[in-house]
Amino acid sequence: MQDDRNDVAALNNAEWCAAVWRSHGLPVEQAHGMWFCPHPTPQYYPNVVTVDAGADPTTQAGFIAELARDTDFDLGVKDSFSCLDLSLAGFQILFDARWLSRRRSAPAVAASALDWRRIGDEPALAAWERAWRGTDPESQRIFRAELLEDRRVCVLAGFDEMDMIRAGGIAYDAAGATGVTNIFGSRQQFLNAVATLFGPAEIVCYERGQDLAHAVDLGFAQLGGLRVWTRIA
Repeated sequence: MQDDRNDVAALNNAEWCAAVWRSHGLPVEQAHGMWFCPHPTPQYYPNVVTVDAGADPTTQAGFIAELARDTDFDLGVKDSFSCLDLSLAGFQILFDARWLSRRRSAPAVAASALDWRRIGDEPALAAWERAWRGTDPESQRIFRAELLEDRRVCVLAGFDEMDMIRAGGIAYDAAGATGVTNIFGSRQQFLNAVATLFGPAEIVCYERGQDLAHAVDLGFAQLGGLRVWTRIA
């Protein structure tokens, strides 16, 4: 039986992807239980996210195959319920992961070594993205100032005593939950900052590998699986 939290996590993530698409001036379209963007999307962001566990996977796969035939750029698909077979359409599995959920009534009572603040302007957002990227050489910005116009978006940064960003992450309030993503530095401190800001709320995300084990250690419950597919044009 499908856990309702899976649906919440998938829809929250689709809303977040759509927010990033829109911040780049890209359209958001919907069909057959999927949200999609038929144009090149920012680095790490898919073109299709499935959101309806009850949708017909054959119909979805056929639509995605048609979309792939009509495009000449790389395509990514987030199969939120791990139910699609896109191999015949030229896609390969990029990775498998698990949806996660954590309920928090209050932040942990602990002194934070960092000063956590909400990013509110373009210069601070640019500095945040540089800190998040670390040694990643990619020069194209993912997170633009337009994203901050969406009040559901909360970009958080943990500053040290020299006012340097040492940790951070993004929280997105949609679909009745707070989705968290792009976390770097102390995950526990970031989650404490989110709980302080949003209060009692369900926190959802997805992880894989060692990050999945770490999330479970931090109190997240594992839900269903998701799969990310990619097709190189």
